[in-house]
Amino acid sequence: MRFFKRGETADSKFVFLDSETNEPIDVKEQTYRIVHYDGPTEIIDVPETSLDPVAGRIGHYVVNWEIPMAIAEYETYFVYATGKHVADDTITVIEDFYRVVPADFFGGGGGGGAGLTIKFTKP
Repeated sequence: MRFFKRGETADSKFVFLDSETNEPIDVKEQTYRIVHYDGPTEIIDVPETSLDPVAGRIGHYVVNWEIPMAIAEYETYFVYATGKHVADDTITVIEDFYRVVPADFFGGGGGGGAGLTIKFTKP
């Protein structure tokens, strides 16, 4: 799990692979959506939106989402990427997820890409 603060840009990268060759393939109708859950109820934060292909990389797509300031902290957000195989229309769904944390969660340090530093003190 990765952690991001409100106002930061969370990024997700997805690679679609051919089920037979296991090689990256470009897909059609590639979309993503971002949701969180209240019990069994899915709450849509970002409705289905087109995925952006990574330039020069077959089958690679990226999503960048600026975490809104009003979004719930300590909530886990799921990014679902969906694409159809160009030859047979089989659908692939890939999931990424992360948690939104308060600004002071890292003790003033960085967010998503930063390592977590744990400081131990004697009682």
